[in-house]
Amino acid sequence: MDKQSRARREVRNFSDIEIVDQLLRGVPSAFDLFYQRYERLIYYCIRSRADAADADDIFQSFFEHLMERDYRVLRLWQRGSSLTIYLSTVIRNFVADFRRKQLRRGRRETPEGGLSELETYEPVAEERLTTAIVLKELRRVALRAWATLDGRDRLLVCWKFHRDLTNEAMAERLNPPLTRGALRTALSRAQGRFLASLKTLAPDYFPA
Repeated sequence: MDKQSRARREVRNFSDIEIVDQLLRGVPSAFDLFYQRYERLIYYCIRSRADAADADDIFQSFFEHLMERDYRVLRLWQRGSSLTIYLSTVIRNFVADFRRKQLRRGRRETPEGGLSELETYEPVAEERLTTAIVLKELRRVALRAWATLDGRDRLLVCWKFHRDLTNEAMAERLNPPLTRGALRTALSRAQGRFLASLKTLAPDYFPA
């Protein structure tokens, strides 16, 4: 296993709250954990609101801003709420501030005095962007939760929620087949185990 794979595996062992709390306490490895988990999300949020020429600069400036301000925005995060959604809001404001500073410096003013690409850029609607980010994160978590189930639980959850099979059809397809009552019990338990795994892997989305 290479270093990058080990890092990804290590970061999965921590919840959002644990990573942020370690970062705020000054644990040496915490910044790497935070970066590994959120770099793609942060860059995606930035790229959705800024043009390609500025995305890398804003990405670097955002992390510099976090460290220079002693992670103040993370100290303001309300535990129990989604860190993904919170970060998307923080980045929206950061990008807007970055653009205002650019305009004041006149970096993108055209020789003819017209509006530049930066000034005419229209960001993605906040509702659509937030929904896309959350769905992407939930799909990632769902796949990890799926991997924790045994073979029969996977079949039952898949048949019920992806193929929309009736209980009768599911009972007949299992080997050995189950009675309708036994099928309802098995399906309920499979759903319960899947949900329990989701809550363990993503406590910020499924608070107790």
